[in-house]
Amino acid sequence: MKTRFLYFVICLILVNCKEPQPQLTFKHSDKTIVLNCDNNHSELFNEAIHHFEANLTKHFNNKNPNLSAAYRQFLIESTSNRTNYNNISNQHSLDIFIALKNVDGLWIQKNNKLSLNYKHDIFNCIGENIKDNDLKSTYNALLTTNSMSMRMLKDVLIAKSNRFDTDKHLATFVALELYYSKLSNVDLSLKQEAPVDIKLKEEKGLHAGHNHD
Repeated sequence: MKTRFLYFVICLILVNCKEPQPQLTFKHSDKTIVLNCDNNHSELFNEAIHHFEANLTKHFNNKNPNLSAAYRQFLIESTSNRTNYNNISNQHSLDIFIALKNVDGLWIQKNNKLSLNYKHDIFNCIGENIKDNDLKSTYNALLTTNSMSMRMLKDVLIAKSNRFDTDKHLATFVALELYYSKLSNVDLSLKQEAPVDIKLKEEKGLHAGHNHD
């Protein structure tokens, strides 16, 4: 009897000494659930996509919010490894990332690096619900052959960046692949608050290609 009681006490101590998981605050719980996926984490994925898109519009063109233009600029920069994730994220981004890391089966360790596991059900769900037929075919071909590659997708994603306004399954893939999976080494102390003015940036790029001599 004493042995059982001692065992019970030890179990309680071990349970209570575990480091508690941080509780994510859902800041976008009033927004529509945009994913047609039957899983236990729909609220988390919904929070992730809404927060991601809010950050995009705030960072790239907060004066004249345009989600399609923000997506286009983000895709151009992120697929060419030019995105400063310290600037485009905040504490809530990191909190969501931590919550996503706790989703069973969503991640794998690859070359000592945390990477997305494309065999997770969320990626099958995304593939089933992408609205653009060409994108859907390319995505599912890469997914089923276990050869998912942003190199194969980036040009068509950039060209069809206006689709993200209405296709939140495709947008969720971009958010997971090019945003949340890149936040492991973010240091918010290095954040520069100034947002990017897309129109001004495009005009500068245009003038840079002209010879004014």
